[in-house]
Amino acid sequence: MRERNISIVTTSMNLNGPFNNFIASRGVVPLYISISQRLPFFDNTLDIVHSMHVLSNWIPSTLLHFLMFDIYRVLRPGGLFWLDHFFCVEDQFLDVYKPLIESIGFIKLKWVVGKKLDRGAELREMYLSALLEKPLKNSW
Repeated sequence: MRERNISIVTTSMNLNGPFNNFIASRGVVPLYISISQRLPFFDNTLDIVHSMHVLSNWIPSTLLHFLMFDIYRVLRPGGLFWLDHFFCVEDQFLDVYKPLIESIGFIKLKWVVGKKLDRGAELREMYLSALLEKPLKNSW
């Protein structure tokens, strides 16, 4: 990415831990923020936002809705939100998270739902991985 003059900013919840050292050793800018704060970027400025194993059912749905709108806010029209390994229980997905994510206004480019079986099928846990695009028209 550096060879193509692309700047990457990443966050980690592992403050002062080995993952932060990994981030810094690759020339990526580490960013420490709380999920309850707006992202520190201007509107319509980012090309891609990637969330992996962070946004999940441990976040209250009202706060998750706020986060999704904030991601939408900072993406430029045509920008991509890659939601990777969003974890929840099947009933939560159908009743809460699927309608919540669909309400933001993203275009679904890829939407893959799979069963999370590492703790047993009887728990009915699921993963969602999605590639979502901010529309070119009717964006802020």
